[in-house]
Amino acid sequence: MHRFLLPSLFAGVLLPALYAGQAEAGHWPVEIYDIMDNHKVVVFLRDEDIAASPRWQPVDGGPPLTIAAMLEQVNHWIGKDAQLAGAEVYEVELKPIQQHKQEQRWYYLVQLHSLQDGKHVNHYVAVLFNGKVVPAVVEPASIK
Repeated sequence: MHRFLLPSLFAGVLLPALYAGQAEAGHWPVEIYDIMDNHKVVVFLRDEDIAASPRWQPVDGGPPLTIAAMLEQVNHWIGKDAQLAGAEVYEVELKPIQQHKQEQRWYYLVQLHSLQDGKHVNHYVAVLFNGKVVPAVVEPASIK
């Protein structure tokens, strides 16, 4: 008789609670995989942040967030993180958000350089056209 208690408890109590928690938490973030300077980079963006960023098509002229405004946002973001003190923008690429390409959503992928313990260290951020800066993660190389 006790062997049915756990499956019943899971189906009756735990499973509905699990689904309710997922509904409150929202959707999983959009994962953007890209390559910059031979490094695999992953950016996690929320759908709400993508939707809040202006649409753009290259045929319309320059992007809604100018390079100067984007650099200002990045420098402000760097200033809030003591570990990035002295970091400088090294490279910038303008990228479409592939999962939202139909919606004409784009972002800047930015590579930063800093010195830590005498070594150059790369950091990556994404900047949406509404000025939101999102840190990116370098995907570790596979072990061979």
